[in-house]
Amino acid sequence: MKKTVDNFQPAGGMHCITNAMKQIFNFYGHPLSEEMLFGLGEGLDFAYINMAHSPMVSGRSKIMEFEGILSKRLGVGMKFRKGRDNNKSFEAARKMIDGNQPVLIYADMPYLPYMSLDPDSHFGGHAVVLFGYDDEQGCFYVSDRDNPDFPVRTPGGMIAENYHMVSYEQMELARSSAFRPFPANNKYIMFDFSNFKNADNAGIRQAIMAVCDKMLNPQARLKGICGIEKFGKEIIKWGSFDVAKLRTAAITNYFQISADGGTGGGIFRKMYGGFLLEAAELLDNSHIRTIGSRFFEIAEEWDIVADELWEVSEDGHSSLLLHISEEIRALHDAEYDLYSQLTKL
Repeated sequence: MKKTVDNFQPAGGMHCITNAMKQIFNFYGHPLSEEMLFGLGEGLDFAYINMAHSPMVSGRSKIMEFEGILSKRLGVGMKFRKGRDNNKSFEAARKMIDGNQPVLIYADMPYLPYMSLDPDSHFGGHAVVLFGYDDEQGCFYVSDRDNPDFPVRTPGGMIAENYHMVSYEQMELARSSAFRPFPANNKYIMFDFSNFKNADNAGIRQAIMAVCDKMLNPQARLKGICGIEKFGKEIIKWGSFDVAKLRTAAITNYFQISADGGTGGGIFRKMYGGFLLEAAELLDNSHIRTIGSRFFEIAEEWDIVADELWEVSEDGHSSLLLHISEEIRALHDAEYDLYSQLTKL
């Protein structure tokens, strides 16, 4: 048997979860840009995370937290499902597709063959959309964030496909993975748009203020503005790492910052700038428009940091770390100023 969801249009994008959400929202007749979804879900954040194999930064809110906030703000029912029974997850996906419903799932990236990733580079929070299956080929139709308009660089080269065919076996591994960080654990979302409501001006302002508050008043010293400051200090200490760990830390954080890693550019700052520009039009606020443009500049400065981390990952030399630290400290000051301005508006 073979089935694809009627009228579903695969689309590429900047960030996996916002691109997956964008496709689902479009399918149900409520088109919103990735940037607007990201902003309304209070997606922007910062965290410096000390992990055993490598320190890692993150520029967005926690997986599932973002989805929950977006659900409440737009009145979209989102039932989060997960389980250990692979057969039930497989059959649930087929049943939804048979019912003409695309399925937003979470997958561990190295098990997706088109990603060409190292088998140990686990990340189970990657969101994609299943929109069909083919029993004869034993494959699912998968829409990821790459397409001809959004090429994505992988270790195996550039990918830019409208969709990918992933075998049932590979998809089971990707979906059922319990590897950290963010184990996939067969998670998927069931949507209900019957109570959808467009965000009003008050909702947009609330979303902006919530991001400013968590950045300026973080609950932990490794988060928000404090986390950026911590990153600027800690990166100097990377000079004590052995070459292998230094290269791992550098390439890990390159992908956490760069658009190649699915941040939209500048550790999600470019996406947030886009949200503020859209919000400025809706709110008719030129000051927010100015700050949105400044976030694009901040994103470019973060991308310079990412490019220098790429250099460190290639040669394993720590000579650039002090300069990178100085750039991060300057970014801390610039971001502090932007959030402070936004709170006054």
